[in-house]
This record gives sequence, structure tokens and C-alpha cells, in this order.
Amino acid sequence: MTGSPVWLNFIERKLPWIRGIAIPRIGFLLVTLQALGFLFISMNPLWLERLALIPHEVLENKEYWRLVTLLSLPISDSPIWAFFALWFLFTIVEAIEGVWGDFRTTFFLLISWSVTIAYSLTTGYTVTRATDFESMLFLAGATLFPEAEASLFFIMPIKWKWLGGFTALLQIIQFIRGDWGDRGYLLAIFSSYLLFFGPAALDRIKNYYRRRNWNRR
Repeated sequence: MTGSPVWLNFIERKLPWIRGIAIPRIGFLLVTLQALGFLFISMNPLWLERLALIPHEVLENKEYWRLVTLLSLPISDSPIWAFFALWFLFTIVEAIEGVWGDFRTTFFLLISWSVTIAYSLTTGYTVTRATDFESMLFLAGATLFPEAEASLFFIMPIKWKWLGGFTALLQIIQFIRGDWGDRGYLLAIFSSYLLFFGPAALDRIKNYYRRRNWNRR
């Protein structure tokens, strides 16, 4: 599966200028933002509030930097876990970019980022974590490269599809246990994944039922 939807091919043909939004090595940019966020919060926990996407601070106090710094909210407050998570994040985004190229990878990330911002500002939902954004990227990598292997803590090899399955399970549990605000937030975060991989998944489901109905004849 390439995760390259037909609608994106149409956009590229009709709006060729949109390819100008491409950011090369965007994985390096994401990891750098995460590392800086971890460093600032480690030195002073008050930085968590300064970096978080708090809607009323953006709309009323014009603190527009929060639209970007939400991407710097750290995955973990543990230095060891944060290191391994950022290393794996960089590996996955680099792999995705190797298949999709700069533009499609950037566009994929921009959809999730912009929809999350729109959801937060319109509903008042405060974003204080970036773990779900990373989970979305992990799941995308596992979908594209299910048989690829990662060395967990540089020791135990494990296939990406198992990590992706575990990530999906955690997100489903979080969706079920959360309130409607949390559920809307998760749908916003995973919007790019649903748009890129959803059409192919629906096609596979349709084909499965077609074959099953045909075999019953």
C-alpha cells in the first residue's frame, strides 16, 4: 500500500503550484521541535503551558506562536523514553518521505496539523500533548511498511505492523474512554491518516464482500 489517494493526484494535476509547500527533511524539523520542547520543559515545567495550544490565548491575546509550538510538546518527560521515541519518529518520517516524496509527506502532516488547530480554536479544546500526533505517524509508517523492523531499545527486533497494531489499540481505547471533546480531537489528529489510507481500506472491504458474495453463488 502506498497511501497515495486518487484525490491527491487530482489536486497535484489541477494545482501544480501547491507543490511549493513541500518541506524537505521534515522529519528532522519535527524532531528538532520536539527536542527543544523537551529541553525547555525540563528546565522549567511552566514552559508546558507556554507551548500548549490554548485557544483563548491565541484568539484573545494573539499568542499565535502556539499554533506552531504545539508540535514541540514532548512525547515524554523521561529522557530515555523521549530519546527512543524521537529516534523512531525520525526513522518513520524519513521512510515515509522516501516513498511519498517531500510534497506528499508535508501535505500529510499539514492536514493533521491544520485540522487539529481548526478543531481547537472552534471548540475551545486545549492541546497539551503531541503523543497522538506521533501515534498517527507511527500508524502511517506501520501501514506503509508492515514488514519493516525496528530494534526496540536497540535490542529486540519487532515488526512495525505489531507496533502499529498496538498503537491503534491504544488509540481506540482512548477514543472509547474519552469524552466527546477528546474524541473530536482524535478524529482531527487522525484526519490525514483517514484521508490518505481510508479510501484504499474501503476498497479492500468492498472487494472482500464482492468476492464472498460471488463465491456464494
